[in-house]
Amino acid sequence: MSTAALRALLSDCDGVIVDSEVVADRAMREVLAGAFGGVDVEPALAGLFGRRVIDIIRRVEQRLERPLTDEHRAALQRDIDARVACLAPAMPGVCEAYAGIGLPLAIVSNSAFDRLHRSVEASGLLPLAGRHVYAAEDVGRPKPAPDAYLHAARQLGVPPAGCLVVEDSATGVLAARAAGMAVLGFLGGSHVDADHGRWLTEAGALGLFERMEQLPALVRDWPALAA
Repeated sequence: MSTAALRALLSDCDGVIVDSEVVADRAMREVLAGAFGGVDVEPALAGLFGRRVIDIIRRVEQRLERPLTDEHRAALQRDIDARVACLAPAMPGVCEAYAGIGLPLAIVSNSAFDRLHRSVEASGLLPLAGRHVYAAEDVGRPKPAPDAYLHAARQLGVPPAGCLVVEDSATGVLAARAAGMAVLGFLGGSHVDADHGRWLTEAGALGLFERMEQLPALVRDWPALAA
């Protein structure tokens, strides 16, 4: 398989290698509704897709004007992460697709490291990614800042221009583009609606795909797509 200038594949985790976003959305609503006494948290969650769990909790606190203690906030994050890691299935075909591409792989996520590691392991990609599994907490600023993607490229020894990123959120696409990387938008998660592809394209995704088995052909034909 010819990959031209591509030297590494960098992938988001949630909504890409595990079909977790619907599971995470349900867990978030259930846990936060309980934490805030049964209040409707739906309006407070608007516009927070793609952000870290801990940051979502903080933003909901602010919007509801009901601050939590550090201990309570951390306990809520652990509860949400545990539910997602336990229940989210691997994305169909992801392990075969990524292994078949033949590029070094790094997983780059806004999730906390324990949940991230468990999700990568559940997907079957841990042997392929090896030590190149990076959470935002490794580098400080989460997506949409480019820090985590730049960190992963440095660890792989690949310049940003040689990296192709697979993302499912506008937040992640913006992070990869800010890092100087090309991005493909994945539309195969159960959370994706009719407007999702437009959001990813507007954020800077160069192409979209719906099934993991389509990815190797996109990488093979990358020079034409990039042009």
